[in-house]
Amino acid sequence: MSSFEREFNSAVEAVERDVFINLVLENPQLTLAELTKLGKGKFANLLSSVSVGDILEGGRAGGTRSAAEGNTTNNKKKKRKQKTKPVNTRTPEGRKAYDAAVFAVVENAERPIKAPEITAEVGGTALQVRKSLARLIDRGRVTWEGKARGMRYSTVEFEDDDEIEDDED
Repeated sequence: MSSFEREFNSAVEAVERDVFINLVLENPQLTLAELTKLGKGKFANLLSSVSVGDILEGGRAGGTRSAAEGNTTNNKKKKRKQKTKPVNTRTPEGRKAYDAAVFAVVENAERPIKAPEITAEVGGTALQVRKSLARLIDRGRVTWEGKARGMRYSTVEFEDDDEIEDDED
């Protein structure tokens, strides 16, 4: 399987997972028994990749109220997605510059960082950030932990004399 196919499949799985989480959040009347029934059908793989924490995190990120907050009218307004600045990744030079910017953000992060946090810093689309991270991972400069929405990126730690080769595109 080519790296494009892997990235494409990963992107499709992430979107399916996000849609599933959003549907669960939009239907709080669903019981655990109903969700369990979904786990026995064609959604078994999808349901097995989602944790309660993912749903709770998705609810907070989407501006939905948790049960503890109640139904008060003084809740904060929903977070709106801010438009990110466009970047040029169509040329090898543009990709190289974008990869350098993405690497700098990951390198300067105090902890492993999520892709949306990187996007907020360097601009571009979610796909551009994921492709840049995939290139950096292929070069051995960045590593990851977690799955799907929980994926976080950090720089690869090297021994004192180890050096990495910078591939030319």
